[in-house]
Amino acid sequence: MRAHFWMQEQRKRFERRNEFSPWTVIASNRKGYLKGKMGASYSQTDLVKAWNGNLRLTFNSLYPLEKSFVKGFKPTVGEDKWSRFLIAYATSHKLPLRDFIQTAYMRIPDEAVDYFQSTAYDYWESLNREMEFVTKDSRKRIRKNEVFTPGLARRIFESERNRKSEFPREMVALDACYHIPLSPEDLAKSIEDDNEITMVLTIEGAHSLGTDRATIAEVSRRVQHIKKEWPTPVFFITFAHHFNNKLCGHAHSIPDKGKALLDQTENLNQGFNDNGRRILREFLGLNKKLEKDENLGYRILIDVKHMSARSRKEYYEEVVIPCIEKGDVIPVIGSHCGYSGISTLEKHIERMPQEVDDFCDDSGLFNCWNINLCDEDIEIIVKTGGLFGLSFDQRILGITDKDKDSKRNGIQLLWENIEGIVRSAYSSQNLTEEEKPNIWKCITIGTDLEGLIDPVSPYPTVLEFEVFAGNLIFEIEQARKSGDKKYLSHLTSLEDVRAAVEDFCFNNAAAFVKKHYPRKSL
Repeated sequence: MRAHFWMQEQRKRFERRNEFSPWTVIASNRKGYLKGKMGASYSQTDLVKAWNGNLRLTFNSLYPLEKSFVKGFKPTVGEDKWSRFLIAYATSHKLPLRDFIQTAYMRIPDEAVDYFQSTAYDYWESLNREMEFVTKDSRKRIRKNEVFTPGLARRIFESERNRKSEFPREMVALDACYHIPLSPEDLAKSIEDDNEITMVLTIEGAHSLGTDRATIAEVSRRVQHIKKEWPTPVFFITFAHHFNNKLCGHAHSIPDKGKALLDQTENLNQGFNDNGRRILREFLGLNKKLEKDENLGYRILIDVKHMSARSRKEYYEEVVIPCIEKGDVIPVIGSHCGYSGISTLEKHIERMPQEVDDFCDDSGLFNCWNINLCDEDIEIIVKTGGLFGLSFDQRILGITDKDKDSKRNGIQLLWENIEGIVRSAYSSQNLTEEEKPNIWKCITIGTDLEGLIDPVSPYPTVLEFEVFAGNLIFEIEQARKSGDKKYLSHLTSLEDVRAAVEDFCFNNAAAFVKKHYPRKSL
């Protein structure tokens, strides 16, 4: 995504230099990287870092940037303070301050910001352009990648040769390859091949279909276009995102200080409308009776991250549970989430008005905004053999201002969330004793790296995955030895712990995608 943002409006220029490729590294700001700051000034998981960090299975989200990130908002008379009207005027996309803020914060070129703000910017067109970009070099083995250093001053005063020599794991990939599988058989073969990265395509947000402009009939046709015309399958779609997609309600996701520039109130925390129910079913290949319909193409799974608690509740009650009763088990995915510490979706719905910064559950450990998954979500993930991808965003995981620089901002934070998830399953009254241990097969890495997140400080990029795995082994081993915990009773040795961490880091995700990877119709 970072490379595409930089190059999409200057394609011919990059093609002339043979740099228009997903392999091209946009040179990072190393100070931001070393301090583990928010991932705007540096790349967290470009292909070069992924290759050198031995990442061999990745879920790559195609994401047309939402216009609300770069355009101004309209305050409401009678509801907003006068200062918000002043901020809205000063940061309008029609004035230069907005462009300066966006380029400084998101670290993408002004030409791209101007395009995103223009009437010419179309989500559907952008989605297809990104798909074409990311698939263009699939299965091609490169001898060496290219590097692009943004900014004239940096190109004059920084030596790319020296950077490559000093930081080769960040800058240089040799004899490297990524592979977007065409079929389940192709995927299984690729996963077994350590000489390539298996890249599974997903979509971040149903707004990508152009729901802001297109009729619902056109949106429906676009779902079929993805299934029938795209060269490779899409595995899942994160149905909601940060702003109104006119299909279902999204969860509160922007911190209080971000509200000075961004307004996500429209349709915030609401549920599905009839159009949303239709498009949801069509992604899943279901007709109105919730029966599989071959005319609707292969199944693209639904990721509930960013869905409001109300939307998730409706999805489970209206689609997932009725389908289970019909014998059609649709696995529930939460691709990059934290644990909320809340028992039910109804409690999340009740607490929505209280969601401010540092709003935690009763234990004080977990971020209990309804963007995170609760015990009820975990039950349905286990029941359907789904997948809970653990985010590496420190705010999502429960870091508050008071402990931002504490020792907790590390492996302790990640283990607290993992332990909370497995404890939740083992404590459930709605899961059988046979079902409860399956939670260990339903959890995996779901970092959200490259999503402009503020990562858990010791692990700002995929290059730190090996360190993370070692730290997690130590943390679980200490927990195993420290007391009689039912959810750890199956871990009887250090080797068992290592196997559990290997499952979390790779095997669970690999097994899940092998089981559910779709077969495109010919």
